[in-house]
Amino acid sequence: MSDDIKRRIEQLQKIVKDSPADKEPAIREEIKSLFIELANSIKNLTQAQEELKRIATEFKNRKSSKTDVEKFYSFVKSRTSAELDIATLLDRAWNSICVEEYDEAAKVLQQVLNIEPKNIRALGLMGLTLMNIEQYDQAMLFFQQVITVEPDNPYALNNLGFICYKKGIWGEAIEHLTRAAKQKKDRMASLYANYYLGLVYFERSMLTDATRFFEQALKLGPNLQEAHYYLGLTEMKKYEFKKAVEHFENCLKIDTELKYGKLARQEMNKIKPLIEPDITMRKGNKKPD
Repeated sequence: MSDDIKRRIEQLQKIVKDSPADKEPAIREEIKSLFIELANSIKNLTQAQEELKRIATEFKNRKSSKTDVEKFYSFVKSRTSAELDIATLLDRAWNSICVEEYDEAAKVLQQVLNIEPKNIRALGLMGLTLMNIEQYDQAMLFFQQVITVEPDNPYALNNLGFICYKKGIWGEAIEHLTRAAKQKKDRMASLYANYYLGLVYFERSMLTDATRFFEQALKLGPNLQEAHYYLGLTEMKKYEFKKAVEHFENCLKIDTELKYGKLARQEMNKIKPLIEPDITMRKGNKKPD
């Protein structure tokens, strides 16, 4: 690890624990930037390793090769067989997903599955790759394979629930997500399972249940911006415009430039004229000191 990378990681470890809300966007950007930088470095190092392997092969095939050259090539080959190193391939696939190179991720994951067809992580990452490009039917097949091997896998349950939500298969979505929400092994899976359950009930206009699940998601992750946004939309559907504005304002406190911050501002601009006359009237009726 380079001194610069090590220093940046140590700084992030220090500030993440006690960071105020207004610092979170900058921290998110630094994490994303560092992750992409590392992913690209790994990719470049892998390419260099493959090139070195090719050079070693050419060296081995020279007519003047001797026994010691054969031994040298065996040494190099044993340390550059990334195509047979499942852990290395999985890391490479994850890095490709993080930088949205989904075709490359799928190709690498297929290599893993050719070697080890029931590798849980490879099946899950392949499902995630396909889900990110909205190939939901194919993604579902991979997550179902995970469930076959590990029936209570929270990652697979969560993603299966989300896919069923996107496809409008409400009953199965609720079944998968409820199991993921109740498990205690993976807090992040539980957080998003509650959020996705909120979306399911929101789409079905079951607003009391939607509110309950969005609020539970926020208990697990207070800065889940999309949950604040959808709570605002839920209150709008109930014509509780003042409460809706409060939720949208909470959404904006987290970040004004991200997707849900921008959407929250748009919705606030729509409904503020509906509540401002009441605010003005209350101010007019206020007795002077």
